[in-house]
Amino acid sequence: MRIVLREVNVQYDAGLPSSTTALVGVDLAIGLGECVAVIGPTGSGKTTLLEVMAGLSRPSSGSAAIESDGERPGLKQSVGLAYQFPESQFFEETVFEDVAFGPARQGLAEPDVRRRVEEALTRAGLPAGEFGARAPLSLSAGEKRRAAIAGSLALSRPFLLLDEPTAGLDPTTAERVSELVRNELGAGNGVVVVTHDLGFVEAVASRTVVMGDGAILADRATADVMSDTDLLTRLGLEPPPRYALVDRLRRLSNPESERVAGILLGSFAADRGAA
Repeated sequence: MRIVLREVNVQYDAGLPSSTTALVGVDLAIGLGECVAVIGPTGSGKTTLLEVMAGLSRPSSGSAAIESDGERPGLKQSVGLAYQFPESQFFEETVFEDVAFGPARQGLAEPDVRRRVEEALTRAGLPAGEFGARAPLSLSAGEKRRAAIAGSLALSRPFLLLDEPTAGLDPTTAERVSELVRNELGAGNGVVVVTHDLGFVEAVASRTVVMGDGAILADRATADVMSDTDLLTRLGLEPPPRYALVDRLRRLSNPESERVAGILLGSFAADRGAA
């Protein structure tokens, strides 16, 4: 099963003076069991890309679909999306009721809804016994983020899309989100993350898509993208510190600095494998 975008173009207010182009000729395929990060400067089309993959925005031209052994189940039935600002997703009085909204709309019986909610909250690190009765807006920033993600997990869909899931979070809380993503991958689900947090990208994503002016500028292994400091700097993105160090070593252009850079890159790859 894959999310497949072919020659996707998105234009807002077509034919009007206010017309803007959000996506240009996007070809992209994302499968189960992989985490793909989408990075790029503000206004590069990242959130629009997520909305197209979630079936919330229709391409002006091209196609976006789920492909599975010749079948084409709907995007909306296969994808869960958690936006950057979790407060915009909350509308029930308790965390449990909020997470239960989606499964209940799917027509599940009450015991099945309860099971879905309890499982989703556990996967998000918010046990129902401790957090279910709390008001969503009373949660901490990290808890709100994970409660919003739980709402998507409760839909029991194979793909999870996250928009800036670590924005404003301290390192400890961000690591909990990283762990949540790794658990989803371990369960065989696919995850797409839009983020400016390249440290988070390095921690969870095996593959990184770089956006600029609505187009895909690169789609490569995460380590390759992190090593391309010229590309990242040109887009106003700050490479993770250890890749910036490797770049400085390589610019010294001597055998010893190149040897040390190679050792560091090997160490980075080993760290990712251990994660």
